Amino acid sequence: MIGSGNWEMLERIGAYAASELSPEEARQVEQMILEDPEALRLAESYLRMLALLGAVGEETPEAPKAVIDHAIRRAMISAFFRQAEDFFAGIGRAYVDAFVYYFGLKDPGPAGRGI
Repeated sequence: MIGSGNWEMLERIGAYAASELSPEEARQVEQMILEDPEALRLAESYLRMLALLGAVGEETPEAPKAVIDHAIRRAMISAFFRQAEDFFAGIGRAYVDAFVYYFGLKDPGPAGRGI
């Protein structure tokens, strides 16, 4: 149905469904809808789409409390593990540095030898 000549028909039916046509143009489109089952199907589709868009625009979506609580719990757990990871990484570095110092595994460099 969507050939090069049908784009105008699509636009006119869409404008009709959105009540954007003059009375004379609306009558012409109504006649086309009465004569062509495909045009009727298209007009019905446009009207359903406009009704859905209108309904969606009026609603204020709200997330369920369980979803919000779950997201907050996940954020708190993630923050806790990040802090724990930083803490244990710091302790690990301190123990490794102490181990290296105690066993003298690291060359102290010129400053440590008094040079």
